[in-house]
Amino acid sequence: MNVGINVNDPMNGGANINMNINVNETGMNTQTQSTTTTTYSSTTTTSGNVGTVGTVQQSGYVMPGYNGNVGCNGYPMSESRFNEVVQSIEAKSFDDSKLTMAKQVINTNCMTSSQVKRLMLLFSFEDTRLDLAKYAYGYTHDIGNYYQLNDAFTFESSIEELNTYTSGFRR
Repeated sequence: MNVGINVNDPMNGGANINMNINVNETGMNTQTQSTTTTTYSSTTTTSGNVGTVGTVQQSGYVMPGYNGNVGCNGYPMSESRFNEVVQSIEAKSFDDSKLTMAKQVINTNCMTSSQVKRLMLLFSFEDTRLDLAKYAYGYTHDIGNYYQLNDAFTFESSIEELNTYTSGFRR
């Protein structure tokens, strides 16, 4: 009897599990193959008589403990990799250089709201923080937590501008 199990990376659209079982008995050869694919879905509903607004199929990363809207559907950057990025950005002397590097990293990675906030706090100027927050929105997984970035701003006008931007953002 032989048993083999293969698990595919869920980053590529859900968890795929393949199981092969081979049984060899005297004069009998039996092979069984089973494939399981796991996807995640959520349904948005409204109160009253309106009913279901729509169903969203979500494949890819599912953030533990988070059930809100999803922006970037991939896996957010690991904390160890993110810490390396922070060190590289901190090594730059000017906000312009830091912002260029931060945007390069964000452009090729999915982030969490808390990671974006940590990046924002590396900058000295409010307008640079706002620029980064706007840029990173489309690359952030847990956009339902984006309100947490408000703490990185000094001025209420920056919070309002970011809120206006995210409210009008189209995917």
